[in-house]
Amino acid sequence: MIEQKKVACLMICLLLQAGRAWAVDEEASAPAEEAEAMEAPAEAAADSAYSQARSIELGTTRSHLSEGNPSWNGVYVSGVWQSNASNVFDWIAEQDSRFGEHGVALNGGWNHDFNPDWFGRLELGRSSSGTFWPGTHYGVALNRKLLQERNLVATFGLAYNDNRQDYSDRILTLGLVYYFDAPWVIEGGVHRTISYPGGVASMQGYGAITYGRNAWRLVTFAINAGGEGYMPIGNNQPRQLFDSQLYQLSWREWVGKHWGLHAGVEFYHSPYYQRSGLTTAVFWDLP
Repeated sequence: MIEQKKVACLMICLLLQAGRAWAVDEEASAPAEEAEAMEAPAEAAADSAYSQARSIELGTTRSHLSEGNPSWNGVYVSGVWQSNASNVFDWIAEQDSRFGEHGVALNGGWNHDFNPDWFGRLELGRSSSGTFWPGTHYGVALNRKLLQERNLVATFGLAYNDNRQDYSDRILTLGLVYYFDAPWVIEGGVHRTISYPGGVASMQGYGAITYGRNAWRLVTFAINAGGEGYMPIGNNQPRQLFDSQLYQLSWREWVGKHWGLHAGVEFYHSPYYQRSGLTTAVFWDLP
C-alpha cells in the first residue's frame, strides 16, 4: 500500500492547494508543490502571461532498499494546466522499475470551483503493468473553505484502488490545511482504508508544513505514519497489517524567472524493509 499512500496524499495535496490558488483566485504533484497556491512576493511576481497555474516538470527517481531488495529507478513527466479561473487539470506519466518489475502509469485530475466556498476534485489513474501500482485508481473529494479569510480548508475524500494481486482498497480521507498570510502552510489529516478480501482495516495519519512562495522557493517536510493493510512486494504474496512511516523533504527553487529545479529525499520504514529515495527534476512555468 506504499503507492496507495502516495495516491491518497497526492489527491489531498492537489485539492487543498486548489482552494487557495484557484478559488480565491495551485499545483502539486507532491506536497512540495502544493504551496504554489501562495502568492509570490512582489519582486518575483510573474507577468500577466504567466498569471495562471500552468507548468511542466521532467524528473528522475531512484531508491535504495534494504533486505536484499533491488533498487528502484524511474522517470516521470508531470504537468498542470489552468484553463480558466474555475478549472485546473493536472497529470503525471511515470515509468518505474521496482522489485524486479517494470510498469508505466498515467494519472490525471480535475479541480473545479463550484463557488467561492466550495471546490472539488476528480481523479483517474491507470497502469500498464507492475503489481506495485494499482491497475486502476479512482478518486473524488469535496472541499470547504472556512473562516472569514477562507484560509482554512476542510477536505472529505474517497478513493478506490483495484490492484493486480487480487485485492482492492477503499480509502476515506479527512484533512485540514491552514494558509498563513505568508510564507507558511500547514496541513494534516487521516486516511482510513478498508482492503478486500478480508475487510482488512488500517489507518494512517499525515502532516506537512511548507515554507516559501510561488516563483521563489517552496520547501516542504511531510510525514505519513500508521497502519498498512496490504503491501505488494513484486510477485510475492502481499504483506498484511503492519505499521510503517514515510518521511519526505522536498525543495523547489526558481533559478530563472519561469523555470527552476526540484530535489526531494524520502525515507520509508516498515518491518519488511527500509527505503531511502532521491528525486531530481527540472520544471518550467508555462504562459
